[in-house]
Formats: sequence, C-alpha cells, structure tokens
Amino acid sequence: MEASPRPTARTFKPRRRRLGTERAAVYERLAPLFALAETGPVLDLVESFPDRRSIRLEIGSGNGDLASSFARSHPDVGLIAVDVHRPGIARLLADIDAFGLGNLRVVEGDALVFLDRLPDASIDEVWAFFPDPWPKNAQSHRRLVTSERMARIARVLKSGGSLRLATDVAAYAQQMRGVLAADPNFVRVEDERPTWRIETHFEREGRERGRAAVDLRAIRR
Repeated sequence: MEASPRPTARTFKPRRRRLGTERAAVYERLAPLFALAETGPVLDLVESFPDRRSIRLEIGSGNGDLASSFARSHPDVGLIAVDVHRPGIARLLADIDAFGLGNLRVVEGDALVFLDRLPDASIDEVWAFFPDPWPKNAQSHRRLVTSERMARIARVLKSGGSLRLATDVAAYAQQMRGVLAADPNFVRVEDERPTWRIETHFEREGRERGRAAVDLRAIRR
C-alpha cells in the first residue's frame, strides 16, 4: 500500500490546552505503553490486539467518554480512539490504567493521516460521531464527509463492515446521506443509532438547544 498524501486541509480546529501536573505525569507514563504513533509503518493489528474478534476505529474521540464506555462493555473488541487534543487522550490513558482496558489503544493526531498505518480491509467499524460541521460555505471543503475522504476510510473497512456517523446539524446530515449514497464503496445507507452509543456532553448540549441527532450507518461493499 502506498501512503496517501498528507491532508492539506484540516477537518478539525486545533486547540491548545495544557495538562495539569498530575494528568501530564499519567500521559508520560502510559503513552509509551498504550498510544500508537500517528505516522510510521503499517501496523500489525493482530500484534496490537491479540485475541480480539473485531477491531473498531473512532475518529475524533473527544474527551473519551464513548471510547472508555465501549471498551469496558466490550472487552472482546479492539478499539483505536484517535483525537488531536491531548487532554482527551490523557483521560483515556488514565481509564486504560484504572479499568485494565487492554482492548483500547489511543492515537494523538490526525485520523486521516493515521489511516495510512492501517492495512487494507482490516477494520470492522469506523465511527465519526459529531465531526466538526464547518457551517460556512468557504469551510465546507474541511468537512470529514467528502467523497475523497470516504474513499480513504473505505479502504481500511472490511467487506460488510460499517461506517457509523452522527451529527446534529441538519444540512450536514443531508450532505452525509448524499455523499454515501453516491459512493460505490458502500452498498446501502440506513438510519441506525447503536445501543452502545452513549449521549456525550457535546450531544446533550445540542439537544438542550433543540438540535436532534441523526445517526447513519453505511455498509461497505
């Protein structure tokens, strides 16, 4: 597999928050054990997740609530949680340590860059819940759900695997449906919220402001 060119337009807004002394110490201690590098050679996922029956990838894990909850309730499933912001990664590392989550690995970095480390057809599910909607027309090229970016995600999905998306922005939900319906890599798109997808703080804030979440599931051909 040839590495894809590094994305020229970020799909996220960089934020800089320093870790407190205690959380920084946790990060320095645990990152060498449980964090995967954003760039490097193609990973051997069997080595990273021995005895796991399936592997899932979360793009934009935020503060880590969902990844931690899922890893605790599905110990036989491997999960890679990717986010660009260190506080959320540090929190997940702390949970890995506290709850013994041997099925969870984290990546601090751009998920679209990290995709190049994954073998073809190696992931059972990819999640991207509430990606930045980039509401201005001039920013629309930064949205995660575009035909080019979906093709890159489709490469790592197994046949019959799922791409799960969620947004509470109606215009973005419409775009998601259109992009996926036109993508030959996916055989169908359906509305489906998985029972394990907990309501995060971000989603709750949107609901309280009157924004309803839309969940989509696309099946890899």
